[in-house]
This record gives sequence, structure tokens and C-alpha cells, in this order.
Amino acid sequence: MADAEQRLIALDFDGVLCDSAGETAVAAWRTLPRVWPALAGLGDEPAPAFTARFIRHRPLIETGWQTVILARLILLEADDHHVTSRFALEADALRADAGLTPGEMVELFGQTRDHWLAADPDGWLARNRFYPGVMAALTAALRRDPDGVVILTTKQERFTRQLLEHAGVPLPAERLYGLERRRAKEDWLAEFAGRQAGGTAALTLVEDRLDTLLRVAARPGLDAVRLYLADWGYLTAADRDRAATLARLQPLTLAVFCRRLADGTL
Repeated sequence: MADAEQRLIALDFDGVLCDSAGETAVAAWRTLPRVWPALAGLGDEPAPAFTARFIRHRPLIETGWQTVILARLILLEADDHHVTSRFALEADALRADAGLTPGEMVELFGQTRDHWLAADPDGWLARNRFYPGVMAALTAALRRDPDGVVILTTKQERFTRQLLEHAGVPLPAERLYGLERRRAKEDWLAEFAGRQAGGTAALTLVEDRLDTLLRVAARPGLDAVRLYLADWGYLTAADRDRAATLARLQPLTLAVFCRRLADGTL
């Protein structure tokens, strides 16, 4: 950026722009037999009760391979308190039981999505929905400044790009940073700061995952990044309560986010 007044806005994807929880539930369900072959025969569609529980617990998931773990816990009929209180421990234990690395589980999950997208692209796309108003706001922001927005996501880039292209959003390919890059968002922000005339003061992050925002806030040298918590995203009640006590984090409603992204005041 040539001008210190120009800002770079970094947006999370799932939970900020796109509600993919319904699609993720089905993709995780279909991945279960790939991880645990004894579960062959589950079928392509989970019961509505499974999907409802998966969506309710979606805020627990940080990255793709954990979706399959959540699906496994629900299939094992673990109660809600157990799922919520022991998710991280159960995730590592179940992954070890499957004998797979996180990367291998991500690959299997991605293969399931690839197969679904190839066989039924309309069905796959229909299970994802963009939050009301966000695509129009993002398009307006990109038209105003094509270099002013990046997307930082733990979703694989090919799926993110497919959804954006389907929505007609003109995001340049080099503005998308997905799971394949294997870098934390705070690392990307530190790199972006070196490219901005205004350094970290020229950066904004909009994110629905509290832990991510806390890592950025704790990172030396990123103290001037503006941090916004998307309150329409995948948040637990505990996340909301804790965020309310942190002066560094600024909460955003969906309506305010869309307006400010579109008009350049974010």
C-alpha cells in the first residue's frame, strides 16, 4: 500500500462470511468410514438429530480434521457436557486411535468434499450459505480497493474459492490464504504489517474464534492491529462472556460489519 491511510482488512471465512456448519456436518459424517472402516454403511445423510447436535457444537472446532472427531463423538452418543468439556482431549485420543496424523485426516476430509463436489456440485453448494449482506459488502469493498482485503481461513483454499466464485465475488487468487499454507493467522498479520505503509496500525482482523483473536493480541508487535469479534459466528456462551471483559476486542454485529466493510470505515 502506498498510503499510510489505506488499510488492509483480514477476514475469516467460516463463521464470518459463510455459514458452512450444515455442509460440514454432512461432510464429516461421510468421512467417518474413511477414518474408521468399521463404520462403512452409514449412508450419505445423517439423521436430523445428528446434524442439529453437530451444528450446536460447531464452535468447538478450530480446524478441519476436528470435524470428523466431533462427528465420531456424536455417533458414540457422548453427552453434551462430555463433548464440550473434553473435546480437545477426545480429539487427540480418537485421532491416535485411528492411527492418523492431523494432515492425513485433513486429506481424507478434503477427499470427501472433493467427491461430493464432483458428484453433486449443486447439492454441495446448497449446503453452504453466506450470511445475509456479506457478499454485497465484500464485493463493494473489493471494487473500492482490490488490494484492501484478504481472507485468512483454516478451510482448504479450493473449497473457499469455489464458494466465492459461485457467489460471483471478485477476490483475486493471491488474496486468499487457506489451510494449505500451514501458517497461523498471527504470522500472516506480522508479514502483512511489513508490507503496509502504516505497519500494524494499518491492519484489521475480523474473526469469530476467540482463541485466534487472543493469540493475535498476545503476539509481540501486533498490539496496534484492530481486532473485531464477529458475534454472529461460531461462538460459545463462555466465549461471549470472556470477550466482554477484554477491552482490546471490539464486538461487531452482522449489520454493522456489512455496513462498515462496504463503506470503508472498518
